[in-house]
Amino acid sequence: MKPKIKKKIKEIKKEIKQEIKEDFLNVPNIITLIRIILVFFVVYMIFSDYSRLSIAIVFGFTAFTDWLDGYFARKLKQTSSMGARLDQVTDRLFTGVILIALLIFFIRTDAGEILFLFIIASREIIGLPGFLIRIVRNKDPYTVKYIGKLTTFIQSVTIALLILGVSWIIYPVIITGLIGIVSGVDYLRDSLK
Repeated sequence: MKPKIKKKIKEIKKEIKQEIKEDFLNVPNIITLIRIILVFFVVYMIFSDYSRLSIAIVFGFTAFTDWLDGYFARKLKQTSSMGARLDQVTDRLFTGVILIALLIFFIRTDAGEILFLFIIASREIIGLPGFLIRIVRNKDPYTVKYIGKLTTFIQSVTIALLILGVSWIIYPVIITGLIGIVSGVDYLRDSLK
């Protein structure tokens, strides 16, 4: 290997170690990593016949950690581009994994909530092509926008209500679907610029 390449590799390794040390191991990112663990705990609860109330409580706490990590990032001045990306990836993992788990659960139990899941996931369904376009164009796929954060919050509330099995679930599902469509189209439009 040429000395220039070796030197460049050494510099990159040093930068990565420094970034991990300074930007990754902080309070907000640890909260985000806990959210990832909690996602799989919620899935376990869904398939282990826990009550809908206990699943909704753990799900709600897991969703709350999304606000909590952002709060501590600002409060402790520990914001970073790595943390923002980790948070967004975790948001998609959180929503996607829970929706898939609920889909499988509802199929198994022959529940009528399957259509609701697709409506709740409208942002992810519409935004997926935009995400792929951004990757192909080598653009940052993780732009943070208010509409996206709002959609994540509304999705979380609606999913919790769906888990609880409230009789009036159609109303929050419609609201979530509409804001998800707006958010997904906005993301897709930005991706095509």
